Amino acid sequence: MPKFSYTAKTKEGKSIRENEEALSRDDLVAKLRGRGLFIVSINEMKQKTDKPPAIGFIFYRKGKRSSIKLYDLALFARNLFTTLSSGVTLLRSLEIIAQQTESAKLEKALKECGKSVKEGLSLSEAIAKYPYIFPSLWRGVVEVGETSGNLPFVMEKLADYLEVRMEFERKVKSALVYPSIVMSAAIIAVGVFFKFILPKFSGIFEQFNIELPLLTKIMFWISREVSQHFLIIIGSFVALIVVLTRSFKNPQTKKMWDKVGLRLPIAGDLIFIASLERFTSAVSILLESGLPLVSTLEIAARATGNSFLEKNLIYIRDRVRDGGSLSIEFTKQELFPPLISEMSKIGEETGSLPQVFGRISLHYRKELSTRIDRLVSAFEPLMIVFMGVIIGFIVISLFLPLFRLSTLGGAKGL
Repeated sequence: MPKFSYTAKTKEGKSIRENEEALSRDDLVAKLRGRGLFIVSINEMKQKTDKPPAIGFIFYRKGKRSSIKLYDLALFARNLFTTLSSGVTLLRSLEIIAQQTESAKLEKALKECGKSVKEGLSLSEAIAKYPYIFPSLWRGVVEVGETSGNLPFVMEKLADYLEVRMEFERKVKSALVYPSIVMSAAIIAVGVFFKFILPKFSGIFEQFNIELPLLTKIMFWISREVSQHFLIIIGSFVALIVVLTRSFKNPQTKKMWDKVGLRLPIAGDLIFIASLERFTSAVSILLESGLPLVSTLEIAARATGNSFLEKNLIYIRDRVRDGGSLSIEFTKQELFPPLISEMSKIGEETGSLPQVFGRISLHYRKELSTRIDRLVSAFEPLMIVFMGVIIGFIVISLFLPLFRLSTLGGAKGL
């Protein structure tokens, strides 16, 4: 049975460092939580073995993955809040969380951040070195927490926000799994049919030397083109995906896509609502953390993920910085819905802007979820109609020559 060394804290804050056997790490976690202990760290003790060490190239420690998911960042924020609230120093907290994270890339970044903090930098300055991991929202929240001396509080708010976003994104991805599978299966089925099955029918009809109907000729032409250029079609499709993916990463091209995306039918509304949800959520958490309104608008504008909206929001920030009212500036911008300007006005009058923007973000989150559910619900009948049209086209194209053959056969019999 594996043996683990663990560090935990009691409810009174007393540290416990002991060794204990358990079936697995999860089993030990359950035992310790059952005793009412707060787990700081758990490490499996190496067992003696007679086997020679394995030889090979090791890029990441076993159990670690190279990517960084939203889950990793949410867990980091939650664990940092927990350790700091328990009296653990920031440097030691970073060391503990770095060991426990499931992401090798995040582990390396946290260790580097720990070194920077040890050298005298603040945590916000340390994470600013990794903008591809920690977005501007992180840096703004952490800086507020350090300035106010209440870093655990703001990390708790950030963890809450990330966990809500993670749950919302999980629901959206789950809703899109079924349509993606059905669409992929339909495309593969049609491709296989045109590549492998239709050419055999073409050979059969050629043996009878009959004039094929126009519909059948079109279908066989498509089948012939797919069969002859199958690899080229697949390669072109993959190349198109690669080009589009890289174009989104190019700043100039991304600006164009961001503007065009908002004008797309159906998808444009979803992109717009999702961007507004990210903006209002960021405003809520930043204001609640104590960041000034002007700085909040600047950071939240970047959180939208859309350069076109960001440009308009930065314009509003400039007007607010010059003494303008947030609600009035939103009213002047026809791009944004009246809900934001009206609710902003209520927040300004009552002094509850963080709570108001929190309600707006919840509204947009629910609206986006509802729209996606409706699209998914409408997708199934649309796919049935689409597949019905394709199958009907194929069946009719194949049966028309068969009818002509039966007619010719009947005539010869007479």
